[in-house]
Amino acid sequence: MPVDSALPACPVTSGDINIYHARVIADQQITFVLHFSSLLDLDRLNRAFALLVRTFPILSSVIRVKAFRFRREQVPDYCPEAKLAEGNEPVSEVIERFTGTACDPEREPSLKLLLIRRSGRDTLCFKIDHVATDASGLKFLLYALASAYAKGNIDPVFNPNRGDGQIFRRFSLFALLNAARRAKLPRPGQGLITGPFDAQPTFIEQLRLEHGEQERLRAAAKQAGATLNDVLLAALYRAVWQLRQADQAGAFPVMVPVDMRRYLPKHRQAVVANLSSAVYPSLAPVSGESLPDTLARVTAIMQGFKRKSFGLPALILMKLGAMRGGRMMQSRYQLAASRQSRFICLSNFGVIDKALCNFGAPLSQAYGVGPVQYAPGLLLAVSAFDSTLHLTVQGNDAERFQPFVHNFLNSIVSELARWQ
Repeated sequence: MPVDSALPACPVTSGDINIYHARVIADQQITFVLHFSSLLDLDRLNRAFALLVRTFPILSSVIRVKAFRFRREQVPDYCPEAKLAEGNEPVSEVIERFTGTACDPEREPSLKLLLIRRSGRDTLCFKIDHVATDASGLKFLLYALASAYAKGNIDPVFNPNRGDGQIFRRFSLFALLNAARRAKLPRPGQGLITGPFDAQPTFIEQLRLEHGEQERLRAAAKQAGATLNDVLLAALYRAVWQLRQADQAGAFPVMVPVDMRRYLPKHRQAVVANLSSAVYPSLAPVSGESLPDTLARVTAIMQGFKRKSFGLPALILMKLGAMRGGRMMQSRYQLAASRQSRFICLSNFGVIDKALCNFGAPLSQAYGVGPVQYAPGLLLAVSAFDSTLHLTVQGNDAERFQPFVHNFLNSIVSELARWQ
């Protein structure tokens, strides 16, 4: 079903420009993977896909960039269609190839669907280029697709405003000036593993906690006056310290994305856009320190950020960096790439709501996969489904980097297992 090419073009936001230039340090694809216990109706899925694209014009657009001038254009006669993958190849390998394949946002619309069919069961991969939206926006689109598939219409009420101005308007002038004063460019920590690294092949490394562990960790965190994210960050820090090389010392910064939708009214938070910012807690190891003591330090740092307009300083930097087409952003990212970006990022994709992912077939498992943060940097995507916590890293250079990532995830899970 063709998409109406007369749909208006969507504005390009500062968040979009930031991600466009960040492609030199990470392949900016975000995916939700859903495993079903039976088959979906492919024709029905494609009708739902077409309705989704008609509803959200950004999904049928491409970015045009000329001399640092950005605009979006609709793709004439675009016919969205899910790709069907049948055969005998292992599902995990098909997923890895699909999630690891780059998208060119200047030539192809951002949203792609892959349906993997094996032995009477389907796996749906729902992937978007980060230039269009962040993980929260993709999750809203997933729920809208499920609604279109199950009911023939889109139930969720979405906010059509993609701009970050709606965030800034929630703050006083004093708060904005104070945040701008505190804003500074982040510096990554020392690389935990040295390169050079090959761009291919990409890989997905994943660990899944036992059913019910999420509730146990959340309850323990609450008792300690912390959040589940604080517990995960504390365990990540302890894994970093274990894997550091002998000559490395001092505080280590970790990038923690902040969904700035938190500052919008509840009825305005469902928006398909790049409305993410970040904070950069930095922590040094203390000899003989226990996980609860590390957690206490992490919680104190994160609460300090939250008391001071959580995520606002970095959002202001991003806004300023996007001026004149992001020339400053481009130079900074190119410099980071030339030095092998070493950021470790903990990105919590949140809970995938089973009730809102109703495709009429039993959903056995669902999780998020973040972008390939080029080695030696890595992005740990945390997602929860049906009381099960998934820790997922997508990376490049399977031969050299994947064993390190495997050990890194196992170290985090080992720390979490000790938490009582």
